[in-house]
Amino acid sequence: MESFIRGSCESMCPKAEIDMRTRERMLHFYELKRGSRTEPVQRLVVKEFARSAAGVRRPKHWEIRTVGCLKRTVEYLLTEVVPDERRPYNFRYEFIFDRLRAVRQEVVMQNLAEKDTLDILEPVVCFLAYSAYVLCESHINEFDPKICSIHLQECLKKVLRCYDDLDEESTPYNQSRRIRMEALYLAFNLGSSEALTRGISLPKDIRKRLSLQLSMNIEYLRHNFHRVLLSIQKLPPLEAALATLKVPTIRQQLLLRFSTAFQSKVLSVPLEWIGHVLLYQRPEHSSLIEDCHHYNLQLVQVDESPPPDQSTVAQRTSAPVSTPKDAWWDEDSDDEKDKDHNLSAVISSVLAGKSVKFEKTRFDSSKPVVQPRRMEFVDRKLSAMTSISGMLLEGEC
Repeated sequence: MESFIRGSCESMCPKAEIDMRTRERMLHFYELKRGSRTEPVQRLVVKEFARSAAGVRRPKHWEIRTVGCLKRTVEYLLTEVVPDERRPYNFRYEFIFDRLRAVRQEVVMQNLAEKDTLDILEPVVCFLAYSAYVLCESHINEFDPKICSIHLQECLKKVLRCYDDLDEESTPYNQSRRIRMEALYLAFNLGSSEALTRGISLPKDIRKRLSLQLSMNIEYLRHNFHRVLLSIQKLPPLEAALATLKVPTIRQQLLLRFSTAFQSKVLSVPLEWIGHVLLYQRPEHSSLIEDCHHYNLQLVQVDESPPPDQSTVAQRTSAPVSTPKDAWWDEDSDDEKDKDHNLSAVISSVLAGKSVKFEKTRFDSSKPVVQPRRMEFVDRKLSAMTSISGMLLEGEC
């Protein structure tokens, strides 16, 4: 039977590693005294990730952190480093990602109990989910979404396995925390039959509280993509942020279907209506035109008031834009509507008078899906949170 090591180190980094990294000048910005390039703050030095490899000796117990120390390390990274704006977020992400990876490595090495594993991994899941959204527009040199997605999926599955094990052992746990993790799993794996199968096999009391997430996944598999976009707006902040990463794929699928449904040599579809159906909010109007060019769609200029029998496929009643109050892009509160009305009118003019002439043969489905973008409604949800660190650490997502 394999024996697992039990850590005894109570500091975030063993002293031997601190000395080595100080000597080799391998300390990170967040581990140094302010204004110094070489002098560490020993209590702030966090153990970095090191790959297991053949020929490397097994670590000693004094080099492995205790459960309590691992929890304190996660808390420090999410409450002190995440909000530290001395460096851009991608810089902070790289540091935290590496240190949390070392934490996860020690969780596996010690084969911690399910509840201890959950206390450590749930904040890691929330951090990776938040970072995947915040950095989704970053260049590949600054942020690799593929690596982040792989680690997020691993952490989510490990968390859900822990809850399944607790169910088998009939061990009580906080059901609200499980529901948050199940919801994040469904949001991250939107459109996955595997995730949906797991969701509908959950106990009835949990399924009831995941009805929105489950119905959204069902609509995705039914290709009712517009309903999915509407459902995403109703999700809690972190779930909405994760589901938003799937929006470019949904938009591509809708445009592909429009290329068949609205194919015509004479008629065209107003770009403003397309923006409404595809959930292009106010800051994204110019991006809609870019996406049309990306997929090789033909944009045409139309008259402001064309005859009703020759104008467009979509009728005026399908996209009421007669007053600022009814405009689909105006989603702010009543107090903000007057303030933002002029800006809305200016930006909406980007789409005014433009239409798309769909032809199935023109749509280039071989083009890769466009890079995800941050969305205004998600940013509003996140900015309304009292504390981002609290959201990540306490799991209020």
